Amino acid sequence: MADWKDVGRFIAGAAPILGGALGGPMGAVAGAAGQLVASFLGVEPEPDAVLAATADPQTLLRLRELEDRQRERLLDWRTRQLDAEERQEAERTRRHQADMASDSVLAKNVRPLCLLVFTAAIVGGTFMSEVPMEKLGALTDLGYGIYGYYFIGRSAFDKGAVRMNWGKR
Repeated sequence: MADWKDVGRFIAGAAPILGGALGGPMGAVAGAAGQLVASFLGVEPEPDAVLAATADPQTLLRLRELEDRQRERLLDWRTRQLDAEERQEAERTRRHQADMASDSVLAKNVRPLCLLVFTAAIVGGTFMSEVPMEKLGALTDLGYGIYGYYFIGRSAFDKGAVRMNWGKR
């Protein structure tokens, strides 16, 4: 079962602005862009239906025409998405800074403590034969996201190694 991000990735080669609007993080914009594409193609406004309709290369060319006609609207939607992403990142950074500025030992250490407990759960689950493999698999998949965020994502942003352009020149 596809979602709008899948559709966005698929059509981005032919219509990059439209693909970006479909694949962005803001659900309302992706849904509106999906409605626009579905209406244009004459299919149900569902990601699977739109993907099925785009199997024909001629359809991708027609989507490029749609993008050209709706460029202003799509650029406005994409700007909204980028602004929302920027606000989310600023809020996340603000929460981290507030935790570190707090006098509370718990506020400063809650994330490392959660990471330690989570690591203990993964290590313990690995050596306990009564833990089903699908649960252990789900736990380790979750771990990739947590460790990635904790060690790679935040540290790279906090140290300035990664700077987001957010579509601005």
